[in-house]
Amino acid sequence: MKGTEFRIWVDEFDFSSSTSQVDVSFEVGEAERTSLASEAQEFVPLLPKCTVAQNGYFEGVLPAGFERELQDRFGVNGAIVTVLTQQSDADCVAYVLPDAGGYGMVFGAPVAGLVTLNGQWGTAAGAVRGRRVFDGTFDDTEEGASVDFGAGATAGGRAFLHVAAITGIATNATVEVQSSPDESTWSDEGTFTLSAVGGYSLAMTGTVGRYIRLACTSLGGASAIECMAVVSMGIEEA
Repeated sequence: MKGTEFRIWVDEFDFSSSTSQVDVSFEVGEAERTSLASEAQEFVPLLPKCTVAQNGYFEGVLPAGFERELQDRFGVNGAIVTVLTQQSDADCVAYVLPDAGGYGMVFGAPVAGLVTLNGQWGTAAGAVRGRRVFDGTFDDTEEGASVDFGAGATAGGRAFLHVAAITGIATNATVEVQSSPDESTWSDEGTFTLSAVGGYSLAMTGTVGRYIRLACTSLGGASAIECMAVVSMGIEEA
């Protein structure tokens, strides 16, 4: 797979065009638990963590630029960071850092090269592994294509929405996550209510069907909403 298959979203921004490399790291610390009865050193796993390193290019300090948005989230939680692993696959696997914050900004200015800007993301909420269920534009009350997760879940799940652009003014627009056991009968599992661009999340509870789709039930007065969504079954933390 080519590295160009990866994408990175931060709230309403698809920063893929400003990014040259993404590293997703999963780590579990260890603590020694050796006792007098041990025959060798013993260790037990501690809490896991996930970090995302984003290497990119400095393109100025304009609002909505990579540097400005990275700076606004530096040392502050609340961002939703999503890494798509195979963007050419409509229902590709995605890793989401909910309630993420920026924990590093490194500038590089080689004399004969481009100025680079590298960032580091982390979260105390635990990374979530899911699948992309929608990436496009709603310009009417309509449903997106369904995604087959292979099996449903009895422990709910999580859903994340990156709203990239709103044409016109939206007041309490609603986008629903719907599930079905048979791709025929659909149930509402949660609703995103939005009036602005940004990152949104919601929890799904109870039984969720194996087929998932996104449905726009109200544009809130806008003429179009561009967004990308990821759903994780059963609160699957990475």
